[in-house]
Amino acid sequence: MAAKSEEQILRSRLIVEDRPLRRCLRQLSAMCARYTQLSPEETQAACDRVLQEVRWFRHAVQVAVQSQRRCEQEMQSYAEQQNDLASGMSVAKEEIKRLNESLEESRNNKRHKIAYDEIAVEANKRLSREKLLADISNITSEIGQLRQEETAHELVLESLHTQYATVVNEMKRLETMSKSALSMQDLGIYLGDGGDTEGDGVGGEQGGHSSMGVSPTTPRQPGDPHGDFGTPIDDPMLDGAGDGQERIDRPPNGDEETEEGEDGSIGTEDEQYIGDTSIADSEEEGQCEDEEGELVV
Repeated sequence: MAAKSEEQILRSRLIVEDRPLRRCLRQLSAMCARYTQLSPEETQAACDRVLQEVRWFRHAVQVAVQSQRRCEQEMQSYAEQQNDLASGMSVAKEEIKRLNESLEESRNNKRHKIAYDEIAVEANKRLSREKLLADISNITSEIGQLRQEETAHELVLESLHTQYATVVNEMKRLETMSKSALSMQDLGIYLGDGGDTEGDGVGGEQGGHSSMGVSPTTPRQPGDPHGDFGTPIDDPMLDGAGDGQERIDRPPNGDEETEEGEDGSIGTEDEQYIGDTSIADSEEEGQCEDEEGELVV
């Protein structure tokens, strides 16, 4: 409690200057102590001095009160300024935060712009969209043409394979037929008797032929020349095999119809057909290709 009272006294002393009060009290005490010894003029002078000290003290008190009021006003003003500064600080913090976000956004935009410029430079090095579309269209059309050509070539190859297989089969068949015909000629199946009449067909087959010079009992060796048929290499059937002639169906047993010539020799219808068409087919040989070099089916 004493410490608190001393603190209040110290504060009051700091607020109000007590020296005028102490001087006034000393003057009043001295005047009261010498009141009986002083004359009325001295007493009046002492009273005037005491009143003057009181006026000085009152003036000091008024100054202190005004100073206190000014201090309170200043404290209130400082508090308001503090509040203003606090609100300003909060606003400034928000602004700083917003500016930081704006700065980060600006940095991102700058990085994006730099990346965009780099991409634009790389894009400008390449062809334009219209040029690329035109190139793609040209390549697509070329691919379509190549596919059409490939299809046409496949058809031509398929046709050639078919023709080749047909030719091979025909050559094999003709080879078989020629071998069979030569065998039959060698055995004398096609030999007839020149001196017999048409009614003696059986006897003619059994007898020898004047132009052949052989009889059924006289075998011929393979490769021997023949008067009517010639050598095996000159056989008309072999000559027509390589020219793509029509198929000649000859029975293997040699029982086809025969015609007797004026000289008494016997010839088959197939031999006459081959003789008539071999010249025409030889003229048309090599004309199965068109202008572009493709084989016509």
